[in-house]
Amino acid sequence: MTAAVGSVVRIEVTATKGFALRSVPDVRIERTGIVGNREFFLVDIDERLYSVPRDPVFLDLWTSYDPATGVFAVGRGETTECAAPVPADGEHRDFRLDDRTVEGWWAPGPWDELLSDIAARDLRLVRCAEPGGGHDAYPVTVQSTASLAALGSETDGSPVDPRRFRLNLTLDLGRIPFREDTWEGRDVVVGASRLRLGNGVPRCLAVEHHPDGGDRSLKVQRRIRDVRGATPSVWGPAVLFGVYAEVVTPGSVAVGNVVTLLPTQGECS
Repeated sequence: MTAAVGSVVRIEVTATKGFALRSVPDVRIERTGIVGNREFFLVDIDERLYSVPRDPVFLDLWTSYDPATGVFAVGRGETTECAAPVPADGEHRDFRLDDRTVEGWWAPGPWDELLSDIAARDLRLVRCAEPGGGHDAYPVTVQSTASLAALGSETDGSPVDPRRFRLNLTLDLGRIPFREDTWEGRDVVVGASRLRLGNGVPRCLAVEHHPDGGDRSLKVQRRIRDVRGATPSVWGPAVLFGVYAEVVTPGSVAVGNVVTLLPTQGECS
């Protein structure tokens, strides 16, 4: 039956794939992804995606995009390193992002030189043609507070930093860890959006880098494996944390919104 199972406690996005996350009070979710989230990405001279698994060098840099002015900016902390209008459109073409193809166009600006200097290689910025088009395998990702708590603490005794996992929605679903994993194929209503939860998210070496400074003292993959074991998945036994979600009904989602689990086919509502 229909049941309220929790609430949204944090929403995190990044304008550019591979850069620092920022917490926001609300977002608009379209079928293609979260508006304003991962709408840009970097490629190298061979036009291969350049993101955290290849190099975590940009984890302490933020990017922003203001649709009203068309200004794209890159900064660190309170300092804006560069800012300029980004082309609103261009010649559309296909780019390869890991296992899928994304339509977009070149977005040249002062950031190309800045980011290339930081990474010590030639990089170029691309803008996605669709809102949130630079997402991973699915448009939205989810984790729960209980699952995070199950991982224990950082080496300094603080809770494991949720930003390590670069997921969009953090939900309070009660005290049972990994509850979200048991709802694969189930629909949840979050704010005005309806999401269908999917597979667990396989974790690569990117989670080993702390978002502030890149410290790798905490072996996060090992920690997940110690807590959960090697979890069966569509990719075979894997280290999983968080779950993917596809968008059934677009809508707005805000911190504090109730999360409702919908009945499966054949259940009474």
